[in-house]
Amino acid sequence: MHYKLALNGSNTLNVASTIKTRVAVDADLLQIQELYAIWGHAFAYLLNDQTFVAEVNGEIVGAIRLTFEDSSFVVRSLFVHQKSRGKGIAIALLQKVEMELGVAEAYCLPFPEQEKLFSSIGFNSVAELTAPDFLISRRAILNQSDQDVVIMKRSIGVEIRPLPARDLPLAMNLIYEFELSEVKKLRENDVRSIYSKIIAAGGAVFGAYRGSSIIGTCTLNVCANLSWSGRPYGIVENIIVTKNERSKGIGKSLLLFARRMAESENCYKVALMTNQQDPATVSFYKSAGFSGDKIGYQRRFGAEQ
Repeated sequence: MHYKLALNGSNTLNVASTIKTRVAVDADLLQIQELYAIWGHAFAYLLNDQTFVAEVNGEIVGAIRLTFEDSSFVVRSLFVHQKSRGKGIAIALLQKVEMELGVAEAYCLPFPEQEKLFSSIGFNSVAELTAPDFLISRRAILNQSDQDVVIMKRSIGVEIRPLPARDLPLAMNLIYEFELSEVKKLRENDVRSIYSKIIAAGGAVFGAYRGSSIIGTCTLNVCANLSWSGRPYGIVENIIVTKNERSKGIGKSLLLFARRMAESENCYKVALMTNQQDPATVSFYKSAGFSGDKIGYQRRFGAEQ
């Protein structure tokens, strides 16, 4: 993604430079570490982090992290080199994060002077009682070290989270919307038994909630594996969004959660299969970080469609 740096009121910039934002790669590590060292912070790639960088003329001048902690997205460590501030780089990085999040909820712990900046992509201050416990503890630790931060939350009406057992009937209603009429419906005890097996193996069933209603769901199965040093792999199934809620980014956010959960379970890959080849479907999966660079083969047993 590219942006043009805006000229300031005094026109001190004679030639507008281009801001390029992108996902960081391993080759960027040294530059990012040097950038954060200026800030006085150490930087290291962590398992569930996604780091975005901003470049001007090929030099990394800003970075931000999107983490997945305790089933919550957290935006962390926004930093722009002092020489490049006031040129729209921070907002460009936040907009990159916003594109990645889609409709997913997220939290951040900015300094008070950054509240307006984060509010530009939908974050609002929240009371501690409505924040996850790990963020409340982190804020207390930061405050003890004289780093005054506030808790902010981004929510645009849809919350995606692991589905509790009590909501299984709601998820099954969604699944039955799209299953073939001749497919036998599961008994409630069987549904709970299958759900327990998914959870026990490290997987999850996700729900997209609007208020108390579930408008989307997907399932991540985590499978044991003998290759890749024993690291498991994830398989995503049952990606369903109710018809009148489609094309709103909900499916992408469900896939994003499944992808992050697979990473948190140390999966070496996460995969899915579809028989849809139209450009819109291909674009949808790519927007959630999935690529179609592998050929999939399958043999169905009594479930041909």
